[in-house]
Amino acid sequence: MQEPIALWRNRYEPPEDLRDDNLGMHPYLGSAHEYQEKVPGTAPYLKDIHVFNPAGLVSFGLPVGDIHSIRRDVPAIVWRISHDLFFKDWAHHEARITGDITPDFENSLYAAAVWKQPIKAATP
Repeated sequence: MQEPIALWRNRYEPPEDLRDDNLGMHPYLGSAHEYQEKVPGTAPYLKDIHVFNPAGLVSFGLPVGDIHSIRRDVPAIVWRISHDLFFKDWAHHEARITGDITPDFENSLYAAAVWKQPIKAATP
């Protein structure tokens, strides 16, 4: 079976004098450190796997997974995971936003506590 993860050697062909087979074996990561599919549409689950370790060095050109990269990289990863989870449940959220809301309590339980306009007596 062919490996579904895109590697740098699958996406970039460096000039002969700059070729490094070790760098070519690193994963080709997306902007939130997620794996990319080698062949689009064959492994959509890969976008849910985020790499926060030295394997991201080639994709970002900076050390990944060390203490200094936490402040730089973790917010992007957290944002993407939050975004993906929210939109995976979008139908549920939309139904809650646009649907009818059933009251938690009957009106009779709190109607007496609601402010009402004072009634003025009729003057003769």
